[in-house]
Amino acid sequence: MKDERRKGTVVVYVLIIVLAAFLVSLLIMFTREDPEEIYRKNSNIRVEVLNGCGVNRLAMRVTNVLRKQGFNVIKIGNTENQDFEKTVVIERSDETLENAQYVAGRIGCKNIGKDIDPGLYLEVTVIVGKDYEKIFPDVEKEF
Repeated sequence: MKDERRKGTVVVYVLIIVLAAFLVSLLIMFTREDPEEIYRKNSNIRVEVLNGCGVNRLAMRVTNVLRKQGFNVIKIGNTENQDFEKTVVIERSDETLENAQYVAGRIGCKNIGKDIDPGLYLEVTVIVGKDYEKIFPDVEKEF
């Protein structure tokens, strides 16, 4: 009788473990982001990249990194002020900052600003600051 009870307990534990593994795999499957969907969403965001720290050809190198992620970089240049300590993502088209928050989240930038200007025909400006190696760790591999 004790053996039967012990076998029953073992079976219950095994079933609990199998069920837990199944639930974890379902959770992972439904929370995983689809790379094609991310690339498609990124390509719908028009981005301007400005070098704000004076490092030679940095805007072009960051542009290559962003384009590899699917972002539609349409303008590249330098800021007048070349001593930005931190990288900044600026919203240009949406009062809710949706585009800037999305891009900032994708690149790991915490600094978000807003300067709505429909005449620019873009959604986001990324000003690359002196912290660029933290935000874009692979940028040195470009060129």
